[in-house]
Amino acid sequence: MRIILFILAFSAFGIACKQDNNKSDTTQPKKKDLFIPDFNQDSAYVYIEQQLAFGPRVPGTKAHLECRDYLVNKLESFGVKTQLQEFKANFLDQNNVNSYNIIGTINPNATKRILLSAHWDSRMIADKDDNADMKNKPILGADDGASGVAVILELASVFHKYPLENLGIDIVLFDAEDQGKDNENWCLGAKYWTTHPHRPGYSAKYGILLDMVGAKGATFRYEANAYQFDQELHEAIWTLAGDLGYGNFFIPQMSGTIEDDHYYIMKNMGIPMVDIINTKMGNQGGFGDYHHTHEDNLDIINKRTLQVVGKLMCNVIYRENA
Repeated sequence: MRIILFILAFSAFGIACKQDNNKSDTTQPKKKDLFIPDFNQDSAYVYIEQQLAFGPRVPGTKAHLECRDYLVNKLESFGVKTQLQEFKANFLDQNNVNSYNIIGTINPNATKRILLSAHWDSRMIADKDDNADMKNKPILGADDGASGVAVILELASVFHKYPLENLGIDIVLFDAEDQGKDNENWCLGAKYWTTHPHRPGYSAKYGILLDMVGAKGATFRYEANAYQFDQELHEAIWTLAGDLGYGNFFIPQMSGTIEDDHYYIMKNMGIPMVDIINTKMGNQGGFGDYHHTHEDNLDIINKRTLQVVGKLMCNVIYRENA
């Protein structure tokens, strides 16, 4: 993903703001009997470790295929109906690289649906690394890639233990998200899926993208394009985070606009999205110092951050299910 400087005029693409019957339920008073499951930060951490054990998950590599199979098997072990969407990707002088979006469905017959997404590839180059000898080597992507996937895996485990009765969940783990350079070839999996959805006419009440959600000291702000699309949804989730005691993580301020997977979901499918992504105001590029360097490894991962994001997601989803 990259920080971009323009704000999408959604009306130019024919995307209307959502109607009243699409509004989020996260601001509704908590019912006395509402059960919010725990989120296991230790399990999420292990899922990051297991992804990194394959090595960099760059499309076209053995590690990439091995991690793909691991993710499919893990989702299926939690009762998630899973399918692969294969496509060809061109990036960084590589052409026609086999790439795979991993799509999971929970409670397929439910009419009210929430989309959860992350990207599972890791970057082919470390173009921001201070060591010139390391710039052309692939990175592990512990936070940028593995953390969002890990939180979703643990959420799938939660849904398996405590089934959702009134809500369906769709999981899309995007491939070839992080292989772009300058203004080209970012978010290739999202571009493909949003124009070739796994189910014709697919829609959801809204979606949440988890991207870089595991680093120590993470801060999450409103992404400007997504906030413009659905201000009420963002304010409801950030208010809920504050009520849960997570105000040091979820800061109700605007970040820069970010070209991330959620952008193409809004643009091409008209689904309101929230991009939960660690941003650092004042940093060059808008992200943590580890971004697109070899410092993006297990050392920067913090279990407390995983817990905060995961528990917030449990609160959002089980309130929607109530």
